[in-house]
Amino acid sequence: KTYKDQWSALQNGTYSSAARLLEEVKYSEAKAKKSAGSSAKRKAATSTTGEVAPASKKSKKDQATELINRINAVEGVSDGSAIYDSCPVVVAKIKEFLQRDGITKAMLLKALGDINSNSLNRFLSGKQQDQCGNVTYQKAYVFFEKLRIMEGKAKSTKRLSNEEQNPQGFSTTKARAGRWIKVLY
Repeated sequence: KTYKDQWSALQNGTYSSAARLLEEVKYSEAKAKKSAGSSAKRKAATSTTGEVAPASKKSKKDQATELINRINAVEGVSDGSAIYDSCPVVVAKIKEFLQRDGITKAMLLKALGDINSNSLNRFLSGKQQDQCGNVTYQKAYVFFEKLRIMEGKAKSTKRLSNEEQNPQGFSTTKARAGRWIKVLY
C-alpha cells in the first residue's frame, strides 16, 4: 500500500517500531565493526608471523622528525642566497612535502624557523608572486634547496631557465599597494 504523503505512515505503530529496530541494528553493527577494527589493529602491530607490521603513528612521527633534522643539517645553502623558484613552485613543493607520511604543518613551521602559521597560510593562498615579501617564501626556498641537495636531485629545467633570465634571483620585496598622488598647490 502506498501512502498519500510521507508522514501518513507514522500513524501506523508498526512503522515506528520497525524504524527503531533498524536504528538499533545499525548502531550495534557499527559498534561491533569499531571494536573488531581496533582489535585487528592491535593484532597487526603485534604480529609474529614474520609479516612486516605497519608503522605506528609514533614511528612515522619519529621518521619525519629525523628527515627534517637531516634536511636542516645540510650545508652549502645560506639564508640570504638568491631565490630561483617562483612562489607557485615553492607552494607546490610545500604541498607535496606535507603529503609525506608523518609530516604535519606544525613540524614544517618549526623546521622553517618557527614561523607563524598565519604567514604560511597566507603564502599558500597567494596568487603568482603576490607573497614574494612573505618570510615563508625565503625560508621555504632555502629548506627545499637543502632537501634537493640532500636527495641528490639535479636542478629542474625551469630552475635553470630562471637562473639564466634572473641572475640575481626573484625579488623578495612586495610591490607597493597603492599609488602616489602628486598634489599641486
